[in-house]
Amino acid sequence: MVRRFTYGYNLRLEADVLRHSGVDAWFESQLARHPDPAADAVLSWFPRLKDTPSRAWANARSEAYSGWQYGDDLVKYSLVRRVVATNQVHEMMVDFWSNLLHIPAGEGLSFPWRLHYDTHAIRPHALGTYRALLRAAVTHPSMSGYLSNHRNTKTLINENLGRELLELYTVGRRAGYSEADVKSSARLLTGFTVAIEKDFGAGYDPALHHVGPVKVMDRTFTNAAADGRAELNAYLDWLAMRPETATRIARRLCVRFISDDPPQSSVDAVQKAYLASGSDIKACLRVLVRDPGFLASKFKKARTPAEDVVATQRACDIVPTGAGKDSHVDAFSWLCSWIGQAPFSWPRPDGSPEQSDTYLSPARLLRSWTTRSWAANAGEKVTKATRPLPRDLVPPVWPLPLKDLVHHQAVMMTGRRATAETVAGVATLLDKPATHVFSAEWERNEGHMTWMLTLIRTAILSAPEAMLR
Repeated sequence: MVRRFTYGYNLRLEADVLRHSGVDAWFESQLARHPDPAADAVLSWFPRLKDTPSRAWANARSEAYSGWQYGDDLVKYSLVRRVVATNQVHEMMVDFWSNLLHIPAGEGLSFPWRLHYDTHAIRPHALGTYRALLRAAVTHPSMSGYLSNHRNTKTLINENLGRELLELYTVGRRAGYSEADVKSSARLLTGFTVAIEKDFGAGYDPALHHVGPVKVMDRTFTNAAADGRAELNAYLDWLAMRPETATRIARRLCVRFISDDPPQSSVDAVQKAYLASGSDIKACLRVLVRDPGFLASKFKKARTPAEDVVATQRACDIVPTGAGKDSHVDAFSWLCSWIGQAPFSWPRPDGSPEQSDTYLSPARLLRSWTTRSWAANAGEKVTKATRPLPRDLVPPVWPLPLKDLVHHQAVMMTGRRATAETVAGVATLLDKPATHVFSAEWERNEGHMTWMLTLIRTAILSAPEAMLR
């Protein structure tokens, strides 16, 4: 449970879990959420993200700060939160819903509102109900800009958001809706305004809303008021509670947290909880983590490249303390893209694939190993970040057999002892038997010790089980 619902082990996570009577109590505490000042403070490192939409657009027009730079700041802000947050389950679910209701960071028609989308649409509802989350996301100015709903009026219907609402965010294509249903969906979404490429001011104009009955699949909405927001909310609630939507959300949760091809019984159990609870996300997660499919799926999912980078930072206890040019945040943000997944960069509205095998190319594995060797080098200096000194990483008792040193490092970085295969691999790498005894003199030779620790820690982080959930 802890491996799959966090961004990776470190000693702070261990201490947080052990403060509770058991892992179930820890999970319930995570679902309740508590103040997370270290994570919240990260926003102050990126002051441009607090710019109003009009200021952000003015900066982009004058080339003082581009939409791409705003997007890059959002990516770094989100990644650092994943490294330092105590509320790890919440951060994981923010990522999950951000991917389902995907808006690329830095996209030209949505970037001035993109942080607001994160802080006001996704984060507040990530552990609430999908019904409330869907309302907040679909009606948000950033979504209206990205999917052209600002062009959608009673005299000129734009189907873009109406179509994705049905296809991606709720019932899916298998529900059998028609092109006429897509147009009706779009008509219910008319009235929302965003002053794209002006000042990006957003609001609702009843004069632009289509008035009159519309039918979507088997439901007719009277849509009689000039201000159609109440009827739109009824439509979104109806979509959120459709069985087809429940099945799609349940399957996506199971693919993320169980396996690429989860048991149908697991999907059915989560779908049932979704419908019975009124789309309550916490109720779905409680059922999921107790489901036999979840309990039997240990090490069935590989971390995505972005998760891999964050987990490596946490395992090596590298903690960013600020942002800016040449900072460590710059470095590890770039690494996500380098090994195959830049966050919030997927070019289509369907979000990055949730399946592990999408990311398991030879190139990704090779670059991941290189990334871990950089992070594992305890002698490597970091800018605007902290990391343990080499002497803080070694046990206090000497002499010490190689196998015990490997276990010590494995427990420190992963929370459990190394496998026999990992011990044997380290022994081969160092060209020493697992029984080789290191003396106190070796421990006092800091240069040699740092080099040896780097090799050992890289091998542990690159073992198959270390990159699996």
